[in-house]
Amino acid sequence: MIKAVTFDAYGTLLRNEGLMLIPQQIVADHGLSVRSEDLLRIWIDLYFEATQRSPFQTLREIQGQVLRRVLRQFDVGADAGPYVDLFFQVTTKAELYPEALEVLNALGDVPSAIVSNADHEHLAAWNFTSPVQFILISEAVRAYKPARVVFERAAEQLGLPPQNVLHVGDSDVDDVKGAKAAGLQVAWINRDGRSRRPDVPAPDFEIRDLTEVLKLL
Repeated sequence: MIKAVTFDAYGTLLRNEGLMLIPQQIVADHGLSVRSEDLLRIWIDLYFEATQRSPFQTLREIQGQVLRRVLRQFDVGADAGPYVDLFFQVTTKAELYPEALEVLNALGDVPSAIVSNADHEHLAAWNFTSPVQFILISEAVRAYKPARVVFERAAEQLGLPPQNVLHVGDSDVDDVKGAKAAGLQVAWINRDGRSRRPDVPAPDFEIRDLTEVLKLL
């Protein structure tokens, strides 16, 4: 039985399309022949690897290292700092999906929380008031999704066994794989009909937008 719901932030409650601006800017600034989409994939892969290494580093620290590696991979000797700043500009000014607050408010007495890979810098910049019990970010846990400890901490703070918590997220790896490993139920929000990666277990539910969460309770 579902007694509480946790939500991922970026790509689930918050629009995440602006990330493409970073590779587009790099390509434009340095006249690279690589497609922005391919540079994005390289960047995201390096970023994911970095978040899973010890010791823990903040996203600002990670992005500084990763974006520097991306530039060097294309023989660009420029400073990565402006692109790190652009990343934070994009991710701190992200907008809510139109249905997000309506769904969060409609949960009523069902406890809810936000669980996000984010720095305190992001949290301080979010310009919306969310009717959730708490927001748990990676910098506070000192670990990134899909690490089990992130989801276990969220269930612990809700005072519930993991199997009574539904996690809603858009990433098949960070959200589906991570939350399932921690014993939570999972609703994968798949707005654009993506295929799930072969090593990711099936979610308990697959939905197209946040309004479908209410039907699962």
